[in-house]
Amino acid sequence: MLKRKTLCLAGLSAALLIASVASCASPEAASPDVNTGATSSTGITSAPIGPNASATALPLVRADSRIVNNPAEAKATLVLFTDYQCPYCAKMDTLINKARDEYSGQLKIVVRNFPLAMHPNAPIAARAVEAAAEQNALTTMAEAVFKGQTTWAKATDGQAQLLAKYARGLGLDMTKFEQDFTSAKIGDRVERDLQDATALGLRGTPSVVLNGKLLSVDSTDYSTLKTPIDRVLAG
Repeated sequence: MLKRKTLCLAGLSAALLIASVASCASPEAASPDVNTGATSSTGITSAPIGPNASATALPLVRADSRIVNNPAEAKATLVLFTDYQCPYCAKMDTLINKARDEYSGQLKIVVRNFPLAMHPNAPIAARAVEAAAEQNALTTMAEAVFKGQTTWAKATDGQAQLLAKYARGLGLDMTKFEQDFTSAKIGDRVERDLQDATALGLRGTPSVVLNGKLLSVDSTDYSTLKTPIDRVLAG
C-alpha cells in the first residue's frame, strides 16, 4: 500500500501526493524518480541528478560551497539543498544536525541554497544565512532563521530587519553582517546555488544527495536519513 504524505505544492495535481516524501515542490515538479550521479574517492565531483538535469554535468559541491562538517577521513559526502522558507526544510535541519553529531568523523556535510519561486522570502533569508556564514555562524543562523520561520516567512515588508535580529542575537559583527547581506558576492552565491540546483534537475526542497545519489528522505523520520548513511559507510 502506498503511503500518503503531506506536501507543500505549487501547481501540482493532487495525484502526485501519493508515495512522495514531505517536501516543498517546485512548479515543474513531477514524479520522485532519482538517478545515481558520479562520485570520486574524495567525495562528490559532479552528477546528473534528476530526469530533467542539464546534459552538462555541474558540480554538486563547488570549491567555495559551505561545509558544516568536514572530517579529515570522511567516507561519504552529503549535500543538502535547502529553502529557508520551506517548513519541511526546518524539520530537515534538525535531522542534518543530528547526523552531523552522530557521524562527525565520517560524514562531510555541505549546505547549498535552493530558494523556490513559491517562497518569496526565501532568497532574502538565504542571503541572511550566507552573510552569517561569513562569520562562521551558518549553522546557528540557520537554526535561528528556521526557528523564527513563522514570523518572517509571511512578512511583506521589513524582512531584512527581522532577519538581522537573529544575527544580532548571535552576537555577530552587525556592520560586517549588513555589508555582506547586501553584497553582490552573497547575492551571486545564492543565485548560483539556485541555478545549479535547477540544472541538476532537483524538483523541491529539502533535496538530500548522498555520494551523488538523490535520497528520498522523510523530514519527520531520522531513520530515513540514517539508514542510507549507514549503508554507504558500511560499503
